[in-house]
Amino acid sequence: MESNQVALDCALPIEERIRRLAEAWIRDGRGSDHLVTGKAFFAVYSWHFRHWTDYDIAWAEYVAASYDSLGGSDGWKAMLRERVFCDGCGDRYRMENIGLCTGCMRYTCYACGAHGSCTGETL
Repeated sequence: MESNQVALDCALPIEERIRRLAEAWIRDGRGSDHLVTGKAFFAVYSWHFRHWTDYDIAWAEYVAASYDSLGGSDGWKAMLRERVFCDGCGDRYRMENIGLCTGCMRYTCYACGAHGSCTGETL
């Protein structure tokens, strides 16, 4: 299983994606092979940060392991300084200044806002 592909799979709600990731990580001995990186990490970490009180401790442990693998606070800050394009208007933003839709996994600037036909949450 490629963890980043699971995290970015738009066919499943993000809660189901994270549940599958955490379960596979635990089942296979909590190894780094199951941790997410890049856009997948941005989605998982941002969503979990917003909803952490509603879910299982195993999910929190999984997200924390991915965070540590990324480089902890320094890695997160470096990621937020990276630049990505808004999939709506094409403008370029630092990741700290753009949202990511959990439904379609598209970056969206705050001027473009939510996607009309998408049921995802913009993080």
